[in-house]
Parts: sequence; structure tokens; C-alpha cells
Amino acid sequence: MAKKKAIKLAAASAVAASAFVAAAPAQTDAASNVAVEVSKAVTQMKKAYHTYSDVTAQGKFAPIADVYKEYNAAKKAYANAKAVVTKAGGSAKEAYLAQLDATYNEYIAKRVVTYIDAFNYATALEDKKEALEAALEEKEWEKAEELYHEISYELNTRTVILHRVYGQTARNLLVDAFKVEAQDTRDSITNEVSVKMYYDKAKDLVAEGKLEDAKKAMDHVADYVAKLDKDTDFGAYLLTQVSEVKAAYEAKLAPAVESVSAINAKELVITFNKAVDKDTVIAADGTLVDGVFGITRTPASATADQNVTANTAFGTLSADGKSLTVRAAGTEYFSGTYAVTVAKDVVETPKDEKFGAFATTLTVNDNVRPTVTGISYVDGVTAKVTFSESVKDLGTVSFKRVDGAAFNAATTLSLTNGNLSADGKSATISLAGINAADRDKDIRLTLVGAKDYADNLITPNPVTVDFKYSTSDNVAPTVTNVVANKAGQMTITFSEKVRATGATGVVGTFAVDGGLPVSITTVGAGANATVDSTGTVVTVTDAALVSGLHNITLDGFSDLATNAGTAVTKVLDFKADTVDPSVVSTSVQKISGVEYLVITFDEEVTPVNGVALGGKVVKNYVETTNANFITTAAGNFTLHNAVNGKSNSVKLDISTLTDGQYTLDLDAGLVQDNAGRNSVAKTVTFTRTSNVDVNAPSVTGVSRVDNNTYTVTFNKQLEASSALNLANYSIEGTQVVGAIFTSNPTGGPSVVKLTLKDDSITLNGDRAISINNVKSVDGVAMNSYNSAVNLVENVKPVLQSAKLTSTETIELTYSEALDAATIEAALGVDFDVFVGSTKEDVASPAAVAHSGNKVTITLADPLNATEYASTITVKPGSSYVVKDLNNNAAATFASVTVTK
Repeated sequence: MAKKKAIKLAAASAVAASAFVAAAPAQTDAASNVAVEVSKAVTQMKKAYHTYSDVTAQGKFAPIADVYKEYNAAKKAYANAKAVVTKAGGSAKEAYLAQLDATYNEYIAKRVVTYIDAFNYATALEDKKEALEAALEEKEWEKAEELYHEISYELNTRTVILHRVYGQTARNLLVDAFKVEAQDTRDSITNEVSVKMYYDKAKDLVAEGKLEDAKKAMDHVADYVAKLDKDTDFGAYLLTQVSEVKAAYEAKLAPAVESVSAINAKELVITFNKAVDKDTVIAADGTLVDGVFGITRTPASATADQNVTANTAFGTLSADGKSLTVRAAGTEYFSGTYAVTVAKDVVETPKDEKFGAFATTLTVNDNVRPTVTGISYVDGVTAKVTFSESVKDLGTVSFKRVDGAAFNAATTLSLTNGNLSADGKSATISLAGINAADRDKDIRLTLVGAKDYADNLITPNPVTVDFKYSTSDNVAPTVTNVVANKAGQMTITFSEKVRATGATGVVGTFAVDGGLPVSITTVGAGANATVDSTGTVVTVTDAALVSGLHNITLDGFSDLATNAGTAVTKVLDFKADTVDPSVVSTSVQKISGVEYLVITFDEEVTPVNGVALGGKVVKNYVETTNANFITTAAGNFTLHNAVNGKSNSVKLDISTLTDGQYTLDLDAGLVQDNAGRNSVAKTVTFTRTSNVDVNAPSVTGVSRVDNNTYTVTFNKQLEASSALNLANYSIEGTQVVGAIFTSNPTGGPSVVKLTLKDDSITLNGDRAISINNVKSVDGVAMNSYNSAVNLVENVKPVLQSAKLTSTETIELTYSEALDAATIEAALGVDFDVFVGSTKEDVASPAAVAHSGNKVTITLADPLNATEYASTITVKPGSSYVVKDLNNNAAATFASVTVTK
């Protein structure tokens, strides 16, 4: 008997024998005492019923063997009594027979028999339930499905047996103990079995090539698939099956465009039945590949912006590669009916399968109003408002404190259409202009009359969104740990991300034993620190951290919200470096078409010139020894992937070696660590192949044109689509947003001009650059180019405020220090000052006072009382050329009101 069933029955065993007590009349000769036999039969039939009913009344089950025993005894007594009555019943014969039949029908047929049938059925159902549980435990999915259906059949067609039992208590007990439990177990895998049934069917249909029917089967249970729990064994198995069937289905599909639909007035989505190769639909500049798509308004609109140009529209491919979102460029938008086409045999899958031609018409009528979906923080001093769709006009913008109090006079906040992102789905707010007095206060942004490209007003209108300065962060960072790694190096852990400011990326300062503070810098040739990916762990390597026990004072650090930390002093014991650098790994890499042996050590190292390296080489199965294969020099032995002049890896040019298998002895002192310790000797093996494809292009140089523009020179003529593919260029810390040829003549060399994202480079210094997959005009791909490029900060200075400091001077405050030459040399054309609508004369440039980020404009004549009472504004002059110290031209502005 199953364990669970035994538990259910065992509770009743103790009371089975005493389930019914009846006083039967004394036994007499059955042949001579008809009344006694009838009484005995009636008593036994009632006893058979009470054998189980008195126990079920207590919420338990009597042992079924006891019920059977009394049931069989009742049947026998009934038969014997009828026989006696029939033979010797006399005048009471019919009455006795009627009594016996009535009792049998009431207690045996109506009660005991239905109970025994129900109990036997229930235990059989219990067996199936337990078998299903065992199948799931043993991961026998086919058997589980079979039992699922068997239990479903029982529940749907036969559980009426349980409901026929006499007595509500007994019925409920049977239903709750058997039917409900079986039903719950069955229902627990309804989702899984539904998926399995249809995906088994879909699998067979795919194999038979009946793809349309297979898709219907998969679509039928799409909701069930979405609900599968991958953390269960059954769910994980089914998700694998789903993936395999879908892959088999897609493999047999002919590539085709499924549909085109409008998202809003700015965006369409083209859906494919297979993943698309991005390069066949999206060009290097992010626009749609020329000649692939047609989007033609029918008829052409008198409103030019409704006549969308397909080749200049931007494309974004979904993660699965099956949905291409098309965003109309510039001010263009969709409204009306468009003929949308996709050219034949141009769009391809990653497996080079070609999509057929496609054509349809689409009517766009966007009447859905945009909404604000939220506000987030780009960094400690920049907030970003996001919209449900592209917005073309922010309408009237205002800021105020939620508590109703006036802003501090020094607080300045601005949000204009110029702050909208390229896709119009977000806008940034600089929080740097919020004065300290307002930084812990809730601020409310209100937009009135903001519109999408279909001129739908934002809803609600006005719409408000509340925020605080720097994500409400007013908690200063703390130093949580400082560790002296060795003489010359320590690691500082902060409680949160720390800021790196200025051209050299100053994180803070350290002082040794009360001496002069030393800047902790992360950028440039003189950088002495690195910051890990979390932004909280700073490793400082500096000669000032001499060996011995020292008091180290850390100061000048702040978090991204500009909260300044409190100086802290720690006692650290800097142990002299007694460990020599050791080789961790070696590999042969092609860098810019040249083979190098890249050697990685367990710490930062510096290459040593003049080391002669020898060993053995096997060529044509003959081994020879050479005491000097290569001698290290500045031209052939340098740091690999160095950032700020530091790296754990060096690269050795092995292009002068002939083909063969080399065993090279890396002598002690091949490199030195930061403490001047020589590296440990190591013998390594590598294979020199010299299989550089002479047709492969290589990078011969990377040069800066300006802070936003760099050129890459290749030695050969290039294939255009790969050379202008933005994905093939990666520069650490910024984004390449444009690529165009400045030269690509037959035979080369070729020059590609890269445009970097505006305002993305906040600090000067070396960044890693990687170039891959660019092909020659012959279709030969380059070898990976990995190097370092010096980037110059490209963040535009922004005019933040204008303040009247006397009756004849106005002080302008910018977001950063300015180049005096661009301020003072031509002040008269840099700025115009208006009192009301009247333009004021400005004193000569020589009278200008300029310091850091502040500019003072001196008026030719002091303001009188009437002028002072008027609105005073400063506007850019006819030749506004203000620049910061890194030659970045200031952001344009329409006008700024002078505060008094």
C-alpha cells in the first residue's frame, strides 16, 4: 500500500473493532425462530453501515477490510433470513420480506455499496496521483503527460462515484482526501503539459514541412510558454524543447518580411520572420542602408516633413534581430498613407540567407498623446526626463520648489528643446546650477504644451515631475579601508563612487607624515592612480609611499553629487617589495598586421631595452639552438594596451623571425616592476607563422583633428561598408557616432574621419582604441588593431548665470574655466548687453576682468535708476567664440537674464 494511503487509513484501525455496538437477540434455531433471523440480518446490515460511517464522522477512514467483512456478513445474513422467511414465515412472511428488502436497499445498496465503490475508486485515483508525483520526481516527462491525461479523464468523467456516497461527512472526506489532492497535483502541471503537447505536435509538423500548421501550434500556447518556470526541472526541459523546435522551424522558413506597423508618428517597425544581419539594413552612421527600403507617401504631402526619406531614416535592430525600428530623421514624421517596400535579395540573415521582396501600404494616424515615463540620474549632477515617444517641442518649461519657497538667488535651472536627445525620447537637466541651499529640497519640473511629432499634446497637460539634486544624495563619502600593498603602492576603498576632476582626473590627495599633499590623479602621463570598474576602489602607485611605518592622510575626495568627504589619517606599514614580477601567460597576437609575442606579468612592468633573447627553434623537423634570436629595443619591445603609461603586459615584435616552433628563454630582467625589481626568468614556447595576408589593410596611425574628431589612416584602399561601420571602432570612455572617408584612393592609403560623441570625454588622457573587421577593397579583413590614443576633454563650457555686481559691471559664470585669449581679445563682439530692448555700449576689452570660469563685462556708462529697474539681458555677440582651456567652444545660448 502506498505510504500516503496507509497514513490515511491507519488512523481508523484502532477504532474499527468497536465501530458499532448492537444488542442482538439471543441465538435460537433459525428454522424455528423467523423473527430472530430477521432481526439478526437487520442488525448486521446496519452494523455494516456504521462500521465506516461512525469513523468517517470523526474525520477518519475505517480500514476497508473491516467494512468488507461486515458487508459480506450482512449479505449472508440477508440471504439466510430471506430463505428462512420464505420457508417458514407464515402469515408475517410478506412483512418480513419487505423489512429485509427495505433495510438492504437503505443500508447496503444505498450506503455500504456506494461507499465501497467510492473508496475503491478513490484509492485507484490516489495510485495515479502518486504515480504522477513519482514520474515528475524521476523526470519521466512522457509518463507524466500520460498520467496527467488519465487523471484528467477520471476527474472529468468518473468522480461522480465519490459524490454518490450517502452522508455529507463521508462524501466530503472522500472528495477532500482523494479528488481534491489528485486535482491539485494534476493542475500543478497543466501549463507544462499544454506546452509539451503542442510543441510535440509542432516538432512533428516541422519535420513534415507543415510550417504553417507548426506555427499555429506554437502560437496556440504562447501564453503558456511565457508562464513556464525555468527553475523547475519540467519547466527547464520544456524551455529547451521550445528553443529547439523554434530553431528547427526557423531553419526551414524562407526568409520573409512579416509585417510593417506604426509605433507613433516618428517610428515604424518592420518585422521579419528570421533574424537579420544588421549590416544589411543599418549603415555605419546608423541610418538605413541606401537602396534597401522604400518609404513613399501616397500621395506626396504638401507638408515636406511628411515625405519621409528612407535612406536618411535611422534604424535600430531588436536583440533577437527580427524587428527593425525605423525612426524618421530630423523633423520628418509619418502621417498619412505610405508605400513601404523592401528590395529583393538585399537583406540577409547572419547565415547569408536572402530575404525576398516585400511591399505593402501603411496608414499612420497617430492620435496617442505622449507621457512622461519617469526621471532618472545620468550621474551625480545630471537628471534625465524620459518620454513614452519622441517629443519635438517641450513647450513651456518651469522649475519651482515643491514646498513653495523661492529658490536661492544662485540657483539656476534650464531645460530647452536643445536638451532633447537625438531621438527625442529624453531630455537632460543639469543640476550643477542648484545652489547648496536648495539641494536637499524637492524640485518640481512643469511642462505645459509639450508635443509629439503628430502635435499631440502631452498628457496630463501640464505635466509635473519631482526630483532632487543628485538623486537626493547628501551623504558624504567615507574611506572604508586603506591597505598598503607594498612600498610605493596602496589601495583605498571608498563607501561610494568618487569624482575625478580636472584635466588630470584628481580624485583627492594623500600626505605622508604630515608632509605636503600629493594629488591622486588618474589621467595623463603623470597619473599615479587607477580606479576600478565600481568607481570605489582606487589604487595609488607613487614613489612618495616609501617603505616603513607612516601616517597617511587622505583628503580632497568627493562623491558624484559633489559631497565632500572628511579627511582621514591611517597608519600604514609599507613593506619593501621583495617579490620579482613573474610571467602569467604568453600568446601570439597579430596587431595591426604584425605578429607579436604578448607577455603578461602578475604586476605592472616596464620593458628593459638591450636584453638578448635566445633559445631553440624547430624548422622542418630539425631543432637548432640560437643564443640571440631577438634583442629588445624601443622599436620592438613596448607595453601592450597601456593606459596612462601603465600595463601588466608587454609585446615583442617577432615578425623578423622565420617560421617555426620556438622555445624562447625570457631572461631575468626582461622587465622591471614599479620598485625596479627584475622579472623572473621563464622559458616559453610559441609558433611563428608569418602568414600575414599582404592584402589585409592595417592601421598606420591615429591622429587628432580636434577634440571631437580623429582620423585613422590605413595603408590600403578600403571596402566602404566595413570602413564606415561604426561598430568596427571602439574608443574607451566615449562613443564613435560618425565615420566618413576623407580619402580612399585606388591603392590607398585611406583615411577615415571618426566623430566622437559630444560632451562624452570629461578628462584628458590616454584611452584604449580598438579597430576590427575593416576590409580592403579586395574583401580581406584587417588584423585587430589595439593601441592607445590621447583624448582631449570635449565637454562644452555652459553659461550658467549672469549677475549685476555694480551699476556698471556684470559677472558671467560658466561651468568651467575659460581661455582668457578667447574672452579678452574681442569682448566687444563676444557679448551684447540689453537694458530692456536697448543695446548698451560696452567698455573696451582692456577693461575686462577674467578669472577662471568668471567673466566681467564693464558697461561704458553706469546704469541709472530707470535702467536698473528694467530687465537686463546678455546675448551672444556677432562673433561669440568663447572657449575653455581645452579649446572647446562654449555651448550656444539665446540670452540670459541678469540677476540683481
